[in-house]
Amino acid sequence: MWFQQITIPWLVWEISGSPLLVGIAAGSRSIPFLVIGPMAGVLADRIDRRKMVLVVQSVMAVVVLSFAAAIHMGYVVGNLGVIYALVFSVITGILHASIQPVRHAMVANTVPREDLWNAIALNSIAGNVARVVGPGLGGVLIAWLGPALNFYIEGVFYILMVLVMIPISLPFREAVTATRTSVLANLKQGFGYVVNEQVVLRLMLLACVSDIMIAPLVHLMPVVAEVVLGGDSRTYGFLVLATGVGGIIATISFASLGRSVMGGGVGLVALMFLAGSAIVLGISTWMWVSLAAMFGIGFFRLVFKINNNTLVQTTIPDGLRGRVMSIYNLDNGLTPLASMTLGLMAEFWPVNLVVLVVGIVSLALAIFAFASFSDVRRMK
Repeated sequence: MWFQQITIPWLVWEISGSPLLVGIAAGSRSIPFLVIGPMAGVLADRIDRRKMVLVVQSVMAVVVLSFAAAIHMGYVVGNLGVIYALVFSVITGILHASIQPVRHAMVANTVPREDLWNAIALNSIAGNVARVVGPGLGGVLIAWLGPALNFYIEGVFYILMVLVMIPISLPFREAVTATRTSVLANLKQGFGYVVNEQVVLRLMLLACVSDIMIAPLVHLMPVVAEVVLGGDSRTYGFLVLATGVGGIIATISFASLGRSVMGGGVGLVALMFLAGSAIVLGISTWMWVSLAAMFGIGFFRLVFKINNNTLVQTTIPDGLRGRVMSIYNLDNGLTPLASMTLGLMAEFWPVNLVVLVVGIVSLALAIFAFASFSDVRRMK
């Protein structure tokens, strides 16, 4: 996924030289999450989750390898090449949006409830290692052997993932009941559950502070690195790396400590420290302070996300898990829109002021939640 996310913008830039088309190409993959995601959650609750992932991953491998071959044979060039790249981004976005809620639900179906915390933490480690390693390795491979190789590698790994999935069973999935009503009724039931179940709704609102306000700040780091810190691409690389390292240390630490140390109150405190780290980043003009702030953002965001995800997963019934998690994952479509908003703000305000304002607003919301959401604060 990270290979694709860095290779598509580079490919479109090489073909078109248009920053607008680069932005469209980067964002086009995220739009399907807003449209397809909730319906994918319905499917996850109606059909065999494992088989759905096997089918979609197989289709993904075919699509990616076909695009790699098209690049390799010289078809992805000129204006038509840009169209090919955009269509490819949308198709893969649809496929990813189709299985992401399913994969989240499957984590809870593979382990007993008492081990769910550890499973979610370990699952987060994989994502953070990929976030640190993927962009750097993908960039090296582009420079060394060209973009087609990245897509060939991506396609091969999708095939390997299918092979790994074949022997997996889901012993902790409950009996399917969603098929007793229509698809539309299922969709309405999922949204109705989230709206009416107060503690789940509050957990999702808290996730918005982390995923829609704080997470998009990473897309401002090139500007922070150059304008605020007076650095270059290496400065930007170190800032992003610090976030990834913080996330990895958080996930490894809390996967080891176990679920007994966490709960709703700890998640709320982590959210306040996350916002505080953003405030420090907005104030800082020193490289080492900014690196520490980015480490804090990576660390406390993952502590919050693991905690929040576990609380949601252990609260919702398995029959609604796919639908609820698809709503929980709508941030995949909303975060790029938030990034565009912050980028627009940075056109008119100093970028460090934008970061500071986001941090202050996030901290105010986190403090309000800690004071008001007593049901979340008491969760174990």
